[in-house]
Amino acid sequence: MNDLKRTDDKHWNLRDIFKVFLLYLLLMLAGIPVLIKVVKQVFGLDLVETYGQNTILLSLSLVVNIVTCLYIFKIVRTGYGLPVASLGLTIRNWKDDVKTGLKHYMIVLPAIIASGFIVDSVLRAFGIEPKQQDIINNLLNEDSLGVLAFMVFFGMLAAPIVEELLFRGFLQSAVRTTRDKLQTILISGFIFALIHWNAHVFLQIFVLGLMLAYLFEKTGSLVAPITVHICHNTFTLAFLISYKHILKSHV
Repeated sequence: MNDLKRTDDKHWNLRDIFKVFLLYLLLMLAGIPVLIKVVKQVFGLDLVETYGQNTILLSLSLVVNIVTCLYIFKIVRTGYGLPVASLGLTIRNWKDDVKTGLKHYMIVLPAIIASGFIVDSVLRAFGIEPKQQDIINNLLNEDSLGVLAFMVFFGMLAAPIVEELLFRGFLQSAVRTTRDKLQTILISGFIFALIHWNAHVFLQIFVLGLMLAYLFEKTGSLVAPITVHICHNTFTLAFLISYKHILKSHV
């Protein structure tokens, strides 16, 4: 396992992490609703009614993700004078990293699936109906092929790249400056699961997050975790779309 822990002080820290997450949450929770209201008040255009809720929310979420990434680059490049490669954005051994990621994903996938069944069974045993994530409900209820294609693009490509840059490249690298490898992996996986705001899938995402964090520590590159993240989201979306098609065929 590569030792990625830095000993110099010229590195972004937990305060920078706090600023990035604060910006992200403010833009998502306040910025998007305010922008929608401003456009309606100033231009008389109801974006949600005109283009659809899923289209607008996904489009603005993509913008927020891009802005967040640019802010991260600014901190790393301008604030600390470090290359973007210090975030793990390197393809030096990309073929080996892809193979490493896929191998570990095949090994851990049964544990991810099993954790979902365990949580589902426990919740139902206590009479609690598991609550799906909003993105899943939106996907199952969406009928427009164009919007579905946009949702698939966002889930398969945009989200994995942005989340790996944020959680592994930026957050995990900062945590590593003050914690050992095991603590770093646990913290990264926990925050990754926590930020998804859903108790039903917390354990699944935590297990996935632990593997992604481990892969980043092992390879020193985002290629392996991004590969796994894309595969996982692709399999999940394929299952949901197939499930949706089966439901419609029986209605």
